[in-house]
Amino acid sequence: MRAEKIKVEFSNLETHMGNFRRAKYKMKCNVTYEDMMLVMQGDKATARLHARNIANVYLEKKAVRLTAMNFEIQEGEDEPSVVSGSIRLEVGNNAEQWYRELWG
Repeated sequence: MRAEKIKVEFSNLETHMGNFRRAKYKMKCNVTYEDMMLVMQGDKATARLHARNIANVYLEKKAVRLTAMNFEIQEGEDEPSVVSGSIRLEVGNNAEQWYRELWG
């Protein structure tokens, strides 16, 4: 699955390893989900999440919210940081399809 130029909001972030120190983070990015790997590629940062690290998925009106543990965020050329928290993907009318793919 693929979605382009969508809003992604990270919240309640807790950094386990690395120098990423934000509790909230927003970006507009391209999102792909292939081979059980969710990749959120923005202009300034990239986040990678394997499906086994998804704790729960919630369907919202025009979005999907995941709670996840131990996923990677890398800003620019910095080393990747390992964080846990909530990710909200604003995928519009495709929210139910994304929900089924991620949680089904």
